[in-house]
Amino acid sequence: MKTQNWKWKISEAIERIRSRYHHIGRKTGAPFLAIIYPPEIETAVLKEWHDQAAGLAPDFEVRSMDALEVTHQVLSEIGAENIVSSLRDPMPGSDPEAELGNIWISTIADTIRARLDEPGAGKPVVSLEKLAALYPACGPRDVMQQLWSNAESTIEGPVVVLIPGYIEGARTYSFLGLKSEFMYRGDLL
Repeated sequence: MKTQNWKWKISEAIERIRSRYHHIGRKTGAPFLAIIYPPEIETAVLKEWHDQAAGLAPDFEVRSMDALEVTHQVLSEIGAENIVSSLRDPMPGSDPEAELGNIWISTIADTIRARLDEPGAGKPVVSLEKLAALYPACGPRDVMQQLWSNAESTIEGPVVVLIPGYIEGARTYSFLGLKSEFMYRGDLL
């Protein structure tokens, strides 16, 4: 992978939002646009993303959704001591890691829907960031699946999913270089 390839991906994502807002992910049935980038350069990628996304105004309004902030909020509400205790000594038949992951993805999905529904000046776009916070309990694919499979509400705009990892194949990426995920819904850059 070329060192600067991630900058092209951001520029391509910005262009797709500008020119194909209503068509993002249309071929696969879900309005997701995933940008895969090396985890070690996350700070630079987020800075570049925010700089370029600012240029979409006033026609589009990019609303950031920080997965690290949401996971931290959930941990605070449940209590770190309770989580550690559950992980160390799980109740029979329980999977505390999966249960925590489910809480995170449900909260993130609800937050994304709420961000898309907020009134604003331009067409809404949600930017899902800092996804490394989900590992190892879950991953980006779980969040996208939760957003799409919940029949209670629709997604009223594209969701740009910034995924730290590496492209493995045409529709496969390695989340953090640790967990392979197949992206069958949305567009992958």
